[in-house]
Amino acid sequence: MILFTSDLDRTLIYSKHMMKLFPPATETLVVEHKAEEAMSMMTQATATLLHQVHQQTLFVPVTTRALHQYKRIHFINDLCPTFAIASNGGTILEKGQPYEKWTKILSRRIEDSSIPREDMLKHFYTIQSETWLQRTLYIDDLFYVHHVDIEVLPHDELQAIIQEFDAHGWYVLLQGKKLYFMPKVLTKEAAIEYIKEFCTYDVHIAAGDSIMDYGMLAIADVAFTLNHGDLKDKQPKILQNTTYSAHNGEAFTKDLLEMVLQIASHQTVV
Repeated sequence: MILFTSDLDRTLIYSKHMMKLFPPATETLVVEHKAEEAMSMMTQATATLLHQVHQQTLFVPVTTRALHQYKRIHFINDLCPTFAIASNGGTILEKGQPYEKWTKILSRRIEDSSIPREDMLKHFYTIQSETWLQRTLYIDDLFYVHHVDIEVLPHDELQAIIQEFDAHGWYVLLQGKKLYFMPKVLTKEAAIEYIKEFCTYDVHIAAGDSIMDYGMLAIADVAFTLNHGDLKDKQPKILQNTTYSAHNGEAFTKDLLEMVLQIASHQTVV
């Protein structure tokens, strides 16, 4: 049995912007709506392949999205995966329902390893500036996403913030225009390691595009990342178990899912 843990956005599914940036070769399919608006897409080809992957592997979708944002992706939810991971590892879903035991375990880990969020916020308020901070979101009572003006936020100031909060048990990461503040123990790989205790599998395959996926790729037997992601630029070191693809967008997704199916059927992968 193959355990296949995969990031969603920009790995399996794509926004309209990304579809325009890397035009797919085949017809697209909307996989997520927000109200009546189409938010994310796959191609018909990769949707079919993902169905097959789900049937032949233990497919675990893994995302930094808040739980309510994950649930908008109707195509993934309709697959009814046995396990899914949202909130960057903060929420484990078993057959669509939050696994409360993990919630309690993670809560204790956060409490033991980082300063309380109230203290973190007090400290953040003393250094944040209205010149670069645009809005703040608190995700699933776990972590913060600050939308920032990256043209104004000084690089040296950001590095000082990263180092300072690291000492208090909080991980700070700038992804595009989003500045994440997360307890350091809140990771995708921690949730995956916990799930592994309940799974029977022979090979763990992982896929992702961002530095937040690095730990997940590192603990896999075989891993894949794509050309358009930022993982290659931000990774601490090259992962020997990982194929760094030359493909972008849906071309990568199609190639990835075909390789997962090849491994699942015990065919030789060159």
